[in-house]
Amino acid sequence: MGEQPSADEDFHRLIDSIYESALDVTAMPAALGLFSRYTGTESPHYLVWDKLAGQARLGVTPHGCFSAQGAYVPEPLRVLASRPARALADAHACGAQGASCYVPAHGADLERGVRLLDTSEVCVLMGGAGAGPRPDGRFDSADGAARRRSRLARVLPHWARAARMQQRNMELSGLAALGLAGLDTLDFGVMVLQADMRVRYANVWAEALVQADSHLALDNGVFHAREPALHATLGRLLERAMQPHGGGPAAGSWMHITSGGQPVPIIVLPLVSRQPVEGPWQLPFAMVLMGNSESRSVLDSAVLTSLFGLSRKESLVAIRLAAGATLNEIAEREFVSPHTVRVHIRDILRKTGTHRQSELVRLLHLLPGVALERVVRQS
Repeated sequence: MGEQPSADEDFHRLIDSIYESALDVTAMPAALGLFSRYTGTESPHYLVWDKLAGQARLGVTPHGCFSAQGAYVPEPLRVLASRPARALADAHACGAQGASCYVPAHGADLERGVRLLDTSEVCVLMGGAGAGPRPDGRFDSADGAARRRSRLARVLPHWARAARMQQRNMELSGLAALGLAGLDTLDFGVMVLQADMRVRYANVWAEALVQADSHLALDNGVFHAREPALHATLGRLLERAMQPHGGGPAAGSWMHITSGGQPVPIIVLPLVSRQPVEGPWQLPFAMVLMGNSESRSVLDSAVLTSLFGLSRKESLVAIRLAAGATLNEIAEREFVSPHTVRVHIRDILRKTGTHRQSELVRLLHLLPGVALERVVRQS
Protein backbone atom coordinates (compact mmCIF):
# COMPACT_ATOMS: atom_id res chain seq x y z
CA MET A 1 0.00 0.00 0.00
CA GLY A 2 1.16 3.54 -0.75
CA GLU A 3 2.12 5.98 1.95
CA GLN A 4 -0.49 8.39 3.23
CA PRO A 5 0.15 12.00 2.24
CA SER A 6 1.58 14.18 4.99
CA ALA A 7 -0.16 17.24 6.40
CA ASP A 8 2.25 19.47 4.47
CA GLU A 9 1.44 17.65 1.23
CA ASP A 10 -2.26 18.13 1.92
CA PHE A 11 -1.64 21.81 2.65
CA HIS A 12 0.28 22.46 -0.57
CA ARG A 13 -2.28 20.52 -2.61
CA LEU A 14 -5.02 22.66 -1.06
CA ILE A 15 -3.15 25.94 -1.71
CA ASP A 16 -2.59 24.99 -5.34
CA SER A 17 -6.29 24.24 -5.67
CA ILE A 18 -7.27 27.55 -4.04
CA TYR A 19 -5.24 29.63 -6.50
CA GLU A 20 -6.41 27.51 -9.41
CA SER A 21 -10.00 28.24 -8.38
CA ALA A 22 -9.23 31.98 -8.47
CA LEU A 23 -8.60 31.63 -12.20
CA ASP A 24 -11.27 29.02 -12.92
CA VAL A 25 -14.38 29.10 -10.77
CA THR A 26 -15.31 25.57 -11.83
CA ALA A 27 -12.32 24.35 -9.78
CA MET A 28 -13.65 25.94 -6.60
CA PRO A 29 -15.91 23.05 -5.41
CA ALA A 30 -12.89 20.73 -5.43
CA ALA A 31 -10.88 23.33 -3.50
CA LEU A 32 -13.64 23.58 -0.90
CA GLY A 33 -13.65 19.80 -0.60
CA LEU A 34 -9.91 19.77 0.13
CA PHE A 35 -10.39 22.68 2.52
CA SER A 36 -13.08 20.75 4.40
CA ARG A 37 -10.87 17.69 4.79
CA TYR A 38 -7.78 19.67 5.79
CA THR A 39 -9.46 21.93 8.37
CA GLY A 40 -12.31 19.68 9.51
CA THR A 41 -14.88 22.29 8.44
CA GLU A 42 -18.26 20.81 7.55
CA SER A 43 -20.25 22.10 4.54
CA PRO A 44 -18.03 25.08 3.72
CA HIS A 45 -19.67 27.85 1.69
CA TYR A 46 -17.98 30.47 -0.48
CA LEU A 47 -20.16 33.46 -1.29
CA VAL A 48 -19.66 36.52 -3.49
CA TRP A 49 -22.24 39.08 -2.39
CA ASP A 50 -23.11 41.91 -4.77
CA LYS A 51 -23.74 44.95 -2.59
CA LEU A 52 -25.18 47.04 -5.39
CA ALA A 53 -27.71 44.38 -6.43
CA GLY A 54 -28.33 43.15 -2.89
CA GLN A 55 -27.98 39.51 -3.86
CA ALA A 56 -25.47 36.72 -4.26
CA ARG A 57 -23.37 36.96 -7.41
CA LEU A 58 -21.84 33.53 -6.88
CA GLY A 59 -22.35 30.75 -4.38
CA VAL A 60 -20.10 27.70 -4.10
CA THR A 61 -20.16 24.54 -2.01
CA PRO A 62 -18.16 21.33 -2.41
CA HIS A 63 -21.10 20.10 -4.50
CA GLY A 64 -20.98 22.81 -7.16
CA CYS A 65 -21.26 26.45 -8.19
CA PHE A 66 -24.51 28.37 -8.29
CA SER A 67 -25.39 31.55 -10.14
CA ALA A 68 -26.97 34.61 -8.55
CA GLN A 69 -30.44 33.23 -9.24
CA GLY A 70 -29.76 29.81 -7.77
CA ALA A 71 -27.23 30.55 -5.05
CA TYR A 72 -28.22 29.19 -1.67
CA VAL A 73 -27.13 31.70 0.96
CA PRO A 74 -26.98 30.40 4.54
CA GLU A 75 -28.61 32.87 6.91
CA PRO A 76 -25.42 33.65 8.89
CA LEU A 77 -23.65 34.62 5.68
CA ARG A 78 -26.61 36.66 4.46
CA VAL A 79 -26.64 38.61 7.73
CA LEU A 80 -22.88 39.07 7.70
CA ALA A 81 -22.94 40.31 4.11
CA SER A 82 -25.36 43.07 5.08
CA ARG A 83 -23.16 44.31 7.91
CA PRO A 84 -20.39 46.86 7.45
CA ALA A 85 -16.80 45.78 7.81
CA ARG A 86 -16.58 47.24 11.32
CA ALA A 87 -18.87 44.43 12.50
CA LEU A 88 -15.71 42.33 12.55
CA ALA A 89 -13.78 44.74 14.72
CA ASP A 90 -12.26 41.82 16.56
CA ALA A 91 -10.61 40.56 13.36
CA HIS A 92 -7.21 41.46 12.05
CA ALA A 93 -6.22 42.42 8.49
CA CYS A 94 -4.52 39.74 6.45
CA GLY A 95 -4.15 41.13 2.94
CA ALA A 96 -2.32 43.70 0.91
CA GLN A 97 -1.88 47.20 2.25
CA GLY A 98 -5.13 49.15 2.18
CA ALA A 99 -7.30 46.09 1.40
CA SER A 100 -10.45 45.40 3.41
CA CYS A 101 -9.63 41.77 4.06
CA TYR A 102 -10.27 40.02 7.37
CA VAL A 103 -9.49 36.72 9.02
CA PRO A 104 -10.61 36.00 12.60
CA ALA A 105 -7.87 35.94 15.17
CA HIS A 106 -6.58 32.44 15.97
CA GLY A 107 -8.63 30.90 13.14
CA ALA A 108 -11.97 31.20 14.92
CA ASP A 109 -14.97 29.04 14.05
CA LEU A 110 -16.35 29.63 10.54
CA GLU A 111 -19.92 29.11 11.68
CA ARG A 112 -20.50 32.89 11.86
CA GLY A 113 -18.70 33.49 8.60
CA VAL A 114 -15.40 35.09 7.64
CA ARG A 115 -15.16 38.22 5.50
CA LEU A 116 -12.38 37.55 2.99
CA LEU A 117 -12.81 40.71 0.91
CA ASP A 118 -14.90 43.83 1.35
CA THR A 119 -15.15 46.67 -1.18
CA SER A 120 -17.78 49.25 -2.04
CA GLU A 121 -19.27 46.87 -4.61
CA VAL A 122 -18.69 43.33 -3.43
CA CYS A 123 -18.19 41.30 -0.27
CA VAL A 124 -16.62 37.83 -0.38
CA LEU A 125 -17.55 35.62 2.54
CA MET A 126 -16.70 32.15 3.71
CA GLY A 127 -18.68 30.08 6.16
CA GLY A 128 -19.22 26.56 7.40
CA ALA A 129 -20.08 24.52 10.43
CA GLY A 130 -17.52 23.63 13.08
CA ALA A 131 -15.75 20.32 12.99
CA GLY A 132 -17.97 17.32 13.61
CA PRO A 133 -17.29 14.16 15.57
CA ARG A 134 -14.78 11.54 14.56
CA PRO A 135 -15.98 8.26 12.98
CA ASP A 136 -16.21 6.71 16.45
CA GLY A 137 -18.69 9.40 17.53
CA ARG A 138 -16.31 11.22 19.86
CA PHE A 139 -14.99 14.73 19.44
CA ASP A 140 -11.32 15.49 19.22
CA SER A 141 -9.40 16.64 22.22
CA ALA A 142 -8.48 20.22 22.94
CA ASP A 143 -5.22 19.60 21.07
CA GLY A 144 -7.22 18.48 18.02
CA ALA A 145 -9.39 21.59 18.13
CA ALA A 146 -6.29 23.76 18.46
CA ARG A 147 -4.77 22.01 15.46
CA ARG A 148 -7.88 22.76 13.38
CA ARG A 149 -7.78 26.42 14.42
CA SER A 150 -4.10 26.55 13.48
CA ARG A 151 -4.86 25.09 10.07
CA LEU A 152 -7.65 27.60 9.51
CA ALA A 153 -5.34 30.47 10.37
CA ARG A 154 -2.77 29.05 7.96
CA VAL A 155 -5.16 28.62 5.03
CA LEU A 156 -7.56 31.57 5.24
CA PRO A 157 -5.01 34.23 4.21
CA HIS A 158 -4.57 32.31 0.96
CA TRP A 159 -8.33 32.26 0.43
CA ALA A 160 -8.38 36.04 0.97
CA ARG A 161 -5.57 36.59 -1.52
CA ALA A 162 -7.25 34.30 -4.04
CA ALA A 163 -10.53 36.18 -3.55
CA ARG A 164 -8.81 39.44 -4.49
CA MET A 165 -7.32 37.78 -7.56
CA GLN A 166 -10.68 36.33 -8.54
CA GLN A 167 -12.49 39.65 -8.26
CA ARG A 168 -9.78 41.44 -10.22
CA ASN A 169 -10.08 38.86 -12.99
CA MET A 170 -13.86 39.27 -12.98
CA GLU A 171 -13.52 43.05 -13.20
CA LEU A 172 -11.13 42.79 -16.13
CA SER A 173 -13.40 40.28 -17.87
CA GLY A 174 -16.36 42.57 -17.31
CA LEU A 175 -14.51 45.57 -18.70
CA ALA A 176 -13.44 43.57 -21.74
CA ALA A 177 -17.01 42.39 -22.33
CA LEU A 178 -18.30 45.96 -22.08
CA GLY A 179 -15.62 47.18 -24.47
CA LEU A 180 -16.49 44.54 -27.05
CA ALA A 181 -20.18 45.28 -26.64
CA GLY A 182 -19.43 48.95 -27.28
CA LEU A 183 -17.55 48.09 -30.48
CA ASP A 184 -20.55 46.10 -31.66
CA THR A 185 -22.71 49.22 -31.44
CA LEU A 186 -20.54 51.10 -33.96
CA ASP A 187 -21.89 51.49 -37.46
CA PHE A 188 -18.58 50.65 -39.07
CA GLY A 189 -16.44 47.54 -39.00
CA VAL A 190 -13.50 47.02 -36.64
CA MET A 191 -10.99 44.20 -37.10
CA VAL A 192 -7.70 43.44 -35.36
CA LEU A 193 -5.28 41.55 -37.58
CA GLN A 194 -1.91 39.90 -37.21
CA ALA A 195 0.76 40.28 -39.88
CA ASP A 196 -0.41 37.02 -41.50
CA MET A 197 -3.96 38.49 -41.67
CA ARG A 198 -5.22 36.22 -38.93
CA VAL A 199 -8.21 37.89 -37.28
CA ARG A 200 -7.94 38.27 -33.52
CA TYR A 201 -11.16 40.29 -33.25
CA ALA A 202 -13.98 41.47 -35.52
CA ASN A 203 -17.10 43.34 -34.48
CA VAL A 204 -20.58 42.61 -35.77
CA TRP A 205 -20.46 45.08 -38.67
CA ALA A 206 -17.08 43.80 -39.93
CA GLU A 207 -18.33 40.21 -39.92
CA ALA A 208 -21.55 41.20 -41.71
CA LEU A 209 -19.67 43.21 -44.36
CA VAL A 210 -17.27 40.37 -45.10
CA GLN A 211 -20.11 37.85 -45.33
CA ALA A 212 -22.09 40.06 -47.73
CA ASP A 213 -19.14 40.92 -49.98
CA SER A 214 -17.98 38.23 -52.40
CA HIS A 215 -14.68 40.12 -52.87
CA LEU A 216 -13.70 39.49 -49.23
CA ALA A 217 -13.53 36.29 -47.21
CA LEU A 218 -12.77 35.01 -43.74
CA ASP A 219 -11.52 31.42 -43.96
CA ASN A 220 -10.35 29.56 -40.85
CA GLY A 221 -9.89 32.83 -39.03
CA VAL A 222 -7.78 34.42 -41.80
CA PHE A 223 -9.00 37.55 -43.60
CA HIS A 224 -8.21 37.92 -47.28
CA ALA A 225 -9.40 39.51 -50.50
CA ARG A 226 -10.22 37.22 -53.40
CA GLU A 227 -8.79 39.64 -55.95
CA PRO A 228 -4.95 39.43 -55.95
CA ALA A 229 -4.50 43.19 -56.41
CA LEU A 230 -6.77 44.03 -53.48
CA HIS A 231 -5.15 41.37 -51.33
CA ALA A 232 -1.70 42.74 -52.13
CA THR A 233 -2.83 46.26 -51.22
CA LEU A 234 -4.14 45.08 -47.87
CA GLY A 235 -0.91 43.19 -47.23
CA ARG A 236 1.22 46.27 -47.92
CA LEU A 237 -0.86 48.43 -45.59
CA LEU A 238 -0.66 45.84 -42.82
CA GLU A 239 3.10 45.57 -43.25
CA ARG A 240 3.46 49.34 -43.08
CA ALA A 241 1.28 49.56 -39.97
CA MET A 242 3.31 46.91 -38.16
CA GLN A 243 6.71 48.46 -38.74
CA PRO A 244 8.40 49.35 -35.41
CA HIS A 245 8.77 53.01 -36.33
CA GLY A 246 5.95 53.67 -38.75
CA GLY A 247 5.83 57.33 -37.74
CA GLY A 248 2.37 58.28 -38.99
CA PRO A 249 -0.90 57.72 -37.12
CA ALA A 250 -2.30 55.67 -40.02
CA ALA A 251 -0.72 53.28 -42.49
CA GLY A 252 -3.11 54.23 -45.25
CA SER A 253 -6.56 53.70 -46.70
CA TRP A 254 -8.36 52.99 -49.91
CA MET A 255 -11.92 53.01 -51.19
CA HIS A 256 -13.10 49.44 -51.64
CA ILE A 257 -16.01 48.76 -54.00
CA THR A 258 -18.06 45.84 -52.71
CA SER A 259 -19.56 43.16 -54.92
CA GLY A 260 -22.83 45.07 -54.58
CA GLY A 261 -21.26 48.22 -56.00
CA GLN A 262 -21.16 50.13 -52.70
CA PRO A 263 -18.04 52.17 -51.87
CA VAL A 264 -16.61 51.25 -48.47
CA PRO A 265 -13.55 53.06 -47.12
CA ILE A 266 -11.03 50.74 -45.46
CA ILE A 267 -8.48 52.31 -43.12
CA VAL A 268 -5.49 50.50 -41.59
CA LEU A 269 -4.04 51.81 -38.34
CA PRO A 270 -1.10 50.67 -36.21
CA LEU A 271 -2.26 49.17 -32.94
CA VAL A 272 0.13 49.86 -30.07
CA SER A 273 -0.69 49.26 -26.42
CA ARG A 274 0.15 51.94 -23.87
CA GLN A 275 1.00 49.20 -21.38
CA PRO A 276 3.15 46.06 -21.72
CA VAL A 277 1.22 43.01 -22.86
CA GLU A 278 1.96 39.33 -22.37
CA GLY A 279 1.59 36.21 -24.43
CA PRO A 280 0.54 36.24 -28.09
CA TRP A 281 -0.57 39.88 -27.77
CA GLN A 282 3.11 40.84 -27.85
CA LEU A 283 3.01 40.30 -31.61
CA PRO A 284 2.54 43.34 -33.88
CA PHE A 285 -1.07 44.04 -34.74
CA ALA A 286 -3.01 46.44 -36.91
CA MET A 287 -6.57 47.72 -36.68
CA VAL A 288 -8.68 47.77 -39.82
CA LEU A 289 -11.66 50.14 -39.93
CA MET A 290 -14.27 49.36 -42.55
CA GLY A 291 -16.58 52.34 -42.98
CA ASN A 292 -20.31 51.96 -43.32
CA SER A 293 -20.91 53.98 -46.48
CA GLU A 294 -24.68 53.93 -45.96
CA SER A 295 -24.44 55.78 -42.65
CA ARG A 296 -21.79 58.13 -44.00
CA SER A 297 -24.07 59.16 -46.87
CA VAL A 298 -26.24 61.13 -44.44
CA LEU A 299 -23.31 63.32 -43.39
CA ASP A 300 -24.43 66.89 -43.99
CA SER A 301 -23.00 70.36 -43.71
CA ALA A 302 -24.50 70.92 -40.26
CA VAL A 303 -22.15 68.30 -38.80
CA LEU A 304 -19.07 69.88 -40.34
CA THR A 305 -20.17 73.39 -39.43
CA SER A 306 -20.80 72.48 -35.80
CA LEU A 307 -17.52 70.61 -35.42
CA PHE A 308 -15.08 72.61 -37.53
CA GLY A 309 -16.79 75.84 -38.53
CA LEU A 310 -16.74 75.04 -42.25
CA SER A 311 -18.72 77.24 -44.62
CA ARG A 312 -21.53 75.73 -46.66
CA LYS A 313 -19.36 75.51 -49.78
CA GLU A 314 -16.44 74.02 -47.83
CA SER A 315 -18.78 71.45 -46.31
CA LEU A 316 -20.05 70.40 -49.74
CA VAL A 317 -16.50 70.01 -51.02
CA ALA A 318 -15.54 67.95 -47.95
CA ILE A 319 -18.59 65.70 -48.32
CA ARG A 320 -17.81 65.06 -51.99
CA LEU A 321 -14.21 64.22 -51.09
CA ALA A 322 -15.49 61.75 -48.50
CA ALA A 323 -17.67 60.16 -51.20
CA GLY A 324 -14.60 59.53 -53.35
CA ALA A 325 -14.99 62.35 -55.89
CA THR A 326 -11.87 63.73 -57.57
CA LEU A 327 -10.90 67.41 -57.64
CA ASN A 328 -12.12 67.83 -61.25
CA GLU A 329 -15.39 66.03 -60.50
CA ILE A 330 -16.04 68.35 -57.57
CA ALA A 331 -15.31 71.38 -59.76
CA GLU A 332 -17.83 70.21 -62.35
CA ARG A 333 -20.52 69.42 -59.80
CA GLU A 334 -20.12 72.72 -57.95
CA PHE A 335 -19.64 74.82 -61.11
CA VAL A 336 -16.32 76.26 -59.95
CA SER A 337 -12.77 76.06 -61.23
CA PRO A 338 -10.29 73.41 -60.02
CA HIS A 339 -8.24 76.23 -58.51
CA THR A 340 -11.21 77.28 -56.34
CA VAL A 341 -11.65 73.70 -55.20
CA ARG A 342 -7.97 73.58 -54.20
CA VAL A 343 -8.42 76.76 -52.15
CA HIS A 344 -11.46 75.24 -50.40
CA ILE A 345 -9.51 72.04 -49.66
CA ARG A 346 -6.60 74.08 -48.25
CA ASP A 347 -8.99 75.89 -45.87
CA ILE A 348 -10.75 72.64 -44.94
CA LEU A 349 -7.44 70.99 -44.01
CA ARG A 350 -6.52 73.98 -41.86
CA LYS A 351 -9.87 74.05 -40.03
CA THR A 352 -9.98 70.29 -39.43
CA GLY A 353 -6.34 70.04 -38.32
CA THR A 354 -5.43 67.57 -41.06
CA HIS A 355 -2.49 67.85 -43.44
CA ARG A 356 -3.41 65.70 -46.43
CA GLN A 357 -6.59 64.80 -48.27
CA SER A 358 -6.20 61.16 -47.20
CA GLU A 359 -6.20 62.20 -43.53
CA LEU A 360 -9.25 64.37 -44.12
CA VAL A 361 -11.16 61.50 -45.78
CA ARG A 362 -10.33 59.17 -42.88
CA LEU A 363 -11.58 61.76 -40.42
CA LEU A 364 -14.82 62.37 -42.30
CA HIS A 365 -15.65 58.67 -42.49
CA LEU A 366 -15.45 58.40 -38.70
CA LEU A 367 -17.76 61.34 -37.98
CA PRO A 368 -21.37 60.90 -36.85
CA GLY A 369 -24.10 61.36 -39.40
CA VAL A 370 -26.15 63.72 -37.23
CA ALA A 371 -25.83 67.39 -36.48
CA LEU A 372 -24.20 68.23 -33.15
CA GLU A 373 -25.19 71.29 -31.20
CA ARG A 374 -22.39 73.68 -30.40
CA VAL A 375 -22.24 74.47 -26.71
CA VAL A 376 -22.21 78.23 -26.22
CA ARG A 377 -20.60 79.37 -22.98
CA GLN A 378 -22.68 82.02 -21.27
CA SER A 379 -20.74 85.09 -20.21
